[in-house]
Amino acid sequence: MSARRAGERGQVAVYAVLLFPLLMLVLSLVLAVGTLEGMRSRLRAQVDMAALTATQALDVPALAAGGAPRLVPDQADALARQYLAANLAASSSLLAGSPGDIAAGARVSVTNTPGTDPITGLANTAPTVSIEIRAPVRVPLLGLAGLGPVVTLDIAGSAAART
Repeated sequence: MSARRAGERGQVAVYAVLLFPLLMLVLSLVLAVGTLEGMRSRLRAQVDMAALTATQALDVPALAAGGAPRLVPDQADALARQYLAANLAASSSLLAGSPGDIAAGARVSVTNTPGTDPITGLANTAPTVSIEIRAPVRVPLLGLAGLGPVVTLDIAGSAAART
């Protein structure tokens, strides 16, 4: 029995040496996906809040005169971009681009008429602000898997003005 065991000596070490890099690769991919999903959630919340903030650009004189709620498109666009630039700065450590550039490159749609939202494709019945951003996110752990360390996330959000 001892002669048979002598031939098996060290096999566990071989398996450990072969499996350790594979386990580290899987662990790095799990951490990278978790980082991406966390960043996607954070960016989605910021885009939604920027759209909600932009709905404050109501045409107050028309509303005071008893008219239906309407948004002032230029003011809503400016509010959305200002909010995005200010709040993306909180996530700038993971962003591969500057918050100001991402906010400036955002697609902002302000609609006052009922219909289909051009960004989300959903039906809207109230004045709506929709925003779409392309945010390059830095995920260094993807480099361990042989993938590029920057992933671009496309995030869209919208909010309707209610009185």
